[in-house]
Parts: sequence; C-alpha cells; structure tokens
Amino acid sequence: MKRRDRIVCRLRIQEEDRERVFTVGDRPIVIGRAPDCDLHLPNESISRQHARIAREDDGWVLRDLGSKNGSRVNTFHVSEQALRGGDRLDLGSIRIYVEIGPESAASRARVIFDEKKSPARHTEVLDLQDLDHLLQGGERSPHLSLFTEKRALTASGDDSGRIAETAGELMRLVSEAAESLLSCTTLPETLDRILSLVFDNIPVERGVICLLDPESGSIEPMAMRNREGVPDVPMTISTNITGAAISDKQAILIRDTAMDDRFGGAESVILLEIHSAMCAPLLRDGKVSGYLYVDRQSASHAFEMPQLEALSILALLAAIAVEQAALRDDVRREQERRVRLARYSSPAVVERILETPSAGSAGMVADEGQVSILFADLTGFTDLAERLPPAEVILILNEIFERLTSVVFALDGTLDKYSGDGMMAFFGAPLAMPDHAARAVEAAIRMQEAVAALNAARGDVRPIAVRIGVNSGTVVVGDIGTPQRKDYTVIGDVVNIASRLESSVALPGQIVIGEATWLGARHAFECDALEPVRLKGKQKTVRPYLVRHRIEDPEGATRAL
Repeated sequence: MKRRDRIVCRLRIQEEDRERVFTVGDRPIVIGRAPDCDLHLPNESISRQHARIAREDDGWVLRDLGSKNGSRVNTFHVSEQALRGGDRLDLGSIRIYVEIGPESAASRARVIFDEKKSPARHTEVLDLQDLDHLLQGGERSPHLSLFTEKRALTASGDDSGRIAETAGELMRLVSEAAESLLSCTTLPETLDRILSLVFDNIPVERGVICLLDPESGSIEPMAMRNREGVPDVPMTISTNITGAAISDKQAILIRDTAMDDRFGGAESVILLEIHSAMCAPLLRDGKVSGYLYVDRQSASHAFEMPQLEALSILALLAAIAVEQAALRDDVRREQERRVRLARYSSPAVVERILETPSAGSAGMVADEGQVSILFADLTGFTDLAERLPPAEVILILNEIFERLTSVVFALDGTLDKYSGDGMMAFFGAPLAMPDHAARAVEAAIRMQEAVAALNAARGDVRPIAVRIGVNSGTVVVGDIGTPQRKDYTVIGDVVNIASRLESSVALPGQIVIGEATWLGARHAFECDALEPVRLKGKQKTVRPYLVRHRIEDPEGATRAL
C-alpha cells in the first residue's frame, strides 16, 4: 500500500479557542496529563494517564485507563469502545473529534471548526442558551427573531428584503405553533402538531421528536413521520448528530454530510444515506428535555440557515409544551393527593399536609410512628335494623357515622375505615401529635356525647349505645397494600389490643383505654383502673382503664360513660 493511501486515525482536539490535530498510526498511544504521554493534554480534568487508543484488526479502539472523570464516546460513558469516523470523544472537559481515512486527507479544509477561514461552511450551529430572545426581537427590530436580526445587521439591499421576508415567515410559524400549544390538550397531540408544522414549512423527508427521561437517561420517540406518513416502526436516526445537539445545547445544521469531517464518517449517517440533517434540542431554562431531528436523503436540496431557525423555534415551543405537560401532571398529582387525603383527614389537616415541603405521597410512605388507635362499635343497632326498612337503616347509620367522623376530624384525627356498624380512627399521623393520647380520649368522650344527643333527638325506646376502646404505642403507619390497591392505615400489636379492649372489655356506653393511653391522658381525664385481663391471642395480661370524665368538667363526677 502506498503511503498516501495508508489509513490513519486523526484526533481533532478542541482546546479553548484553538484546534490541533494528532494522527494515530499503527502504534498505540496513551492520552493523559502526564508530560510523557503520547498525546499530552495539560488540563486538570484529565487524569495523568487517562485513556489509550490502539489499532486492532477491526480498527482503532479506545480504552479508559481508570480515569477520574471518565471517557465518553458520543456522550456515553465507556470503558472500551471501537472508534468510527465522526465519533466525538469527551475526555474530562476536552473534546476530540475522530476522523478515519487516508493519510493524505489530513490537509482537508476544516470549515466546521473555524468559520473565519472559509465561507463555505458545511455545518452551522445556533446557540440556544438565551431562550428569552428566541421569540422576542431585539430593541432595534421587534418583528425579527434573534437569528434573523443578527443577519439583518450585516445585510444590505436585496438581502435585507429577503431576510425581512424570512422573519415574517418565522413569526407566522411562531403564531401557528403557539396556537397548537393552546388548542391541543395532551402532550403527544401537541408534539404531533408541531412535527406537522415542520413538514408543512421545511422540505424534510424524515422527522422525529424524542423526549429524554431525566432519571434513566432513556430516549422515547413521541412523534415521528416520513414522506409517506407515520412509519409502523421507530425510525433509526443519527445519534452522533442528536448527541452533539443535546450536549452542546445548540441547534445543528449539516448541509452536506459527505463533506462534513465531524459527522460524515458516522456509521449511522453512512448506512442511512443521510445527505443533509438538522437537530435542535428542546431547551427550556437551560435544561434539555429532548430533541427535534429532521434529515434528507436527496442530494438535490440541502437545508439552509433560515430552516434551522424555523426548526429551532419549533423545538423551543415543543420544550414549552413539555414544561406545560409537566405542570399539568403536577396539578393532577396534587389533586389526586388531595382527594386521597380527604378520605382520611379533615380539610384543615389536608391543607397542612400539602403545605409542608414533603407534601403528598412522601408523607404517606409506610414507616413507624407513635399513635393512638380508637375503635368504636355500635350496640343495639342490630335490633334497630331488624325493625326498620333497609333504606332507613342506612340513613340512620350514615347520620351516626357522619357525627362520629366529624368528631375525629375536629381533633385532627385520621379516619381509617368503617366496618359494618363500627369504625376505626387514629391520632398522631400523618401529622405527628405529641398529645395524640389525650386527643383520642377526648374524641371518645365527644362520640359518646354525640350518640346520646342523637338518641335524645330520635326519642327511640331502644337507644343506640357505643362502646369504645383506645390504645397507644408504636405502629407501622402509611400506605399499605398492593400496587393496585393501597390504603392509608396502621398495623401492629397496638392496633390489635385497641380492638380487643373495645370488643372484650368495654361495655355499651363505656370508654376503655390501655395503660400507655392512660399515661398520656391522665392529666386531662379521670380514669379508674380495672383488673388486669388476658386478651384473646395474648400471653401477657393488660391493665385497662375506664374513662370517667374530663377533669376540668364540673359535672363529670356524676356522669357515667
């Protein structure tokens, strides 16, 4: 093989405002900060021995040498990667472009890296960092976009008229895209409409809008189209081009990939026979949420700068659509959280939960907590139900539960569930309460008072009574269940004891509490100690207490509960 035909790997290194080329032949090289490295890169982000490039049977291979900041090929971290022409390497903060070809091609024009040296650029870029100016004209010309205004400042004569006409087209495009944002109700619908505007205004052959998942880094196509319509399978596109647009946060135009040193040698560009391509990131407040990519295989028409401006504007509006969709999702999630919380807590407690920094599902994750559990069961209701029509029984039961639930909510308690003619509630979650025991006992007394008032109002010869059991301690509290069905509830031995105190110890009209509840509420309520009892399923005895009345209640001494 003649020397001029020898295939070499050239590394085009971007260092601040200059560029240099390093040729890799058949001998392996080491890249690093150490002075004795073959390719010396004196930069703090580069490790002393950062990476190694060696020629193997199928070409050149890059291997990371355990560098501190890692090696990336086309934005992806790699430990070992075969190199192809057009690849972009990021070693620390140094960017390198790979060119593979005949050694004689090393002197080809570098038009995409130094615009001042050649007016015949094959790649153009638009910096999209300052998004506020993308749709707002400067002070001199409010009807021109940022990009057309910059070109108008250097144009004259017929060029100025052509640029003004282009600006008018861009403003029309902005208006149509903005209308899509207002009229479309879902994100996929909006992105599909924006892609339709791309095909209506730019001579593209293929186009796709993809969104990035910020957590997983995966890319999902949301809208895609070719000249024939919507393809049946996802389209294959150039990740070299899209990766550069995302990482640089710039819109990229490649007029002619065959003449482009940076992307022309990329395998995807060659296999797909891409002649001209553009890609604009969906950039909003400095964050990239995806990209809008288009290309052409026909060599008769190459994309031009006004078309890149139009694509960039549509990408901007697509980014706004993504942001709006995220806001709608936030509102929907808050509404769902509010509805879920309202099932268990009073409106005041719901507002307090949502106002906290950890509002929402974070406050309902299962965890241990100190709470007081209250079980209440109606007695005499079965006899009443046998004498009345079912509809009337339901009305009475609903009226009783409404009053009892109002008591729970008034004391910032949480309703757990209704079970037949009984109910369960707890105090101390989701909002922590140091006085949860006293609140639970106060709720029990108010429930007895509410039932007594209801009996007096009904004047029934068979009054309804309620027996109540309360116990306090550490439980697991939070969303418990399957992914399909979860309930906010409490579980633990403390719950079982509260249930047994209600069903096995308390008599109709009584409130019986556990020892931990008595210790937390004895300052506010007069209680009588009962004989220790062994509850069903328990080995140890439990000391229950019968609540008599509030200590501050002057009439309480004569009231039997």
